[in-house]
Amino acid sequence: MQNDYEVLELFPIPVYTTGMPVELSGIIPFLDAQSPNSGSDVANYGERSANSYILNEPECVEVKKFVLEQVKEYAENIMLYDYDTWELSQSWVSRKQPGQHHMMHTHPNSLISGVFYYGEPSEQTPAIKFHKMQGGINQQVLQPAVKPDKRSSKFAWKEFAINFVPGLLLLFPSYLFHSVPINESKTVRSSVAFNVVPKMRLGSEENLTELDFNKII
Repeated sequence: MQNDYEVLELFPIPVYTTGMPVELSGIIPFLDAQSPNSGSDVANYGERSANSYILNEPECVEVKKFVLEQVKEYAENIMLYDYDTWELSQSWVSRKQPGQHHMMHTHPNSLISGVFYYGEPSEQTPAIKFHKMQGGINQQVLQPAVKPDKRSSKFAWKEFAINFVPGLLLLFPSYLFHSVPINESKTVRSSVAFNVVPKMRLGSEENLTELDFNKII
């Protein structure tokens, strides 16, 4: 006989998704016109814009405003961070030509990271994949055999893909590992990525973890 039971979902990592307003799509020609960074690895990684503060440009005022509004909602009401004001640190255009990808990585020196997509997708346009850290704190260090189909139990997931949809905005903790699979389409995969930090300070004075930018000489 099967007893009734309850599953507690401990320590979930929230990924925030929403849509960019259609009226902000007028920024796309400006994004497409951005020249690439001279250090871009075109043969493998792809290219990023030479301007790594792209959302601070006058053409992006309304887009930046919308992004920071979503950041505030995510930070205050989901992550429960105790800050009044948030600011973009860096933001850049990312392009993946056919055959290019991005290895698994995180975003250091940031609390919240995000991306929004634009351009023409196809069925082969790669998703963004989020990865569960292996061998770390609160992780199984043994390697059990697992069922091949894990869709019925998210607790067995090792990665999760969110499909490329133009206008989709994602926000996630900067420590969350993510990657971009190989672009197997015939079109360029275009996005804008960004990092966000609270304005003025990090940590708290009471806990001796404060980093007050105004007090650093």
